[in-house]
Amino acid sequence: MRRIANCGLVIALIALCWGAPRAQQSSGDDKAGHPPDMQMPKPAPEMDKLNFLIGDWNVQGEYLETPMTGKGGKETGWYKARLGPGGFSVIADFEDQSPLGEEIGHELLSWDPAAGAYTTATIGNSFPGVVLGKAHWDGDAFVTEGEFKMGDTVIHTRAIQSHITKNSVHIEESSQTGTEPYQLIWKADAIRK
Repeated sequence: MRRIANCGLVIALIALCWGAPRAQQSSGDDKAGHPPDMQMPKPAPEMDKLNFLIGDWNVQGEYLETPMTGKGGKETGWYKARLGPGGFSVIADFEDQSPLGEEIGHELLSWDPAAGAYTTATIGNSFPGVVLGKAHWDGDAFVTEGEFKMGDTVIHTRAIQSHITKNSVHIEESSQTGTEPYQLIWKADAIRK
């Protein structure tokens, strides 16, 4: 009998010890475990401007004849973009075939309020490392600029997405080495699937 009474006392103490902190926690926190005055961050309005990218796209393009792309040639591929966690980014995958070979990669875009610009990161099989860049709107055109190294040469890139509609986008990419002017190396049209 005494053992049952002691067991009851132990259970009551456990319930009291476990319940008291839970009661304090639930009285000061909301359902997600955040203090009541703390608001979850929301994506900046600038992220809404990237909604045109979201979806599946067929891409038909052409590499122009340049020192960087050789004789150039036609290119076909696809681009698939979705919102990242919380809507704070756009995450995209892409793949294409051209006389330059197969290109496979990933792209990440996110608004950086401190920089007042979009930050981009592109990873692919045709270049080492990560190409980091910045992007901004120039009127109705979305302009992405980055740079990467091939050997000892720094190559600057600029991609301009223009003529943006719900179902199509025109893209032109230029490159620059040293103090040379930018040279158009690729142009394409993306059509929503």
